[in-house]
Amino acid sequence: MQEVLERASAADAAPAPAPALHGVVRRAVLEEFRTRARFAGRLAEIDAMLWSQPEHRGGVVRAAMGTHLRELGLLRLTEPEASDRFVVTEGEGELFELLRPGYVDELTGKIILSGQLRRVERPGHTVEEGQA
Repeated sequence: MQEVLERASAADAAPAPAPALHGVVRRAVLEEFRTRARFAGRLAEIDAMLWSQPEHRGGVVRAAMGTHLRELGLLRLTEPEASDRFVVTEGEGELFELLRPGYVDELTGKIILSGQLRRVERPGHTVEEGQA
């Protein structure tokens, strides 16, 4: 937008035709969305990596990442009920264990990074009981 305004100021005597101005603004907006998408993807990858480490529920870095995600409009998904936003990577059973959160751009509704789930058996359930 700054570039568009500078061009418009420089051409006071002969304003740019509307289609040319529209094209410049359109390219600037599209580039901003691409830049935001790249940044959001990287932030989601970093947060997912931190989340998968031991002791992921505490610390200054975790709090800061949560703030950054909220400010950017990214939603961290940690509930397996949103299974369409996750990839099931391994395991057997009817329950899911979260391996990595998923991330959704609240602005567009698009998945930034799919989460990962592992199938697990119900506590107290054994294979023999399930086959009986």
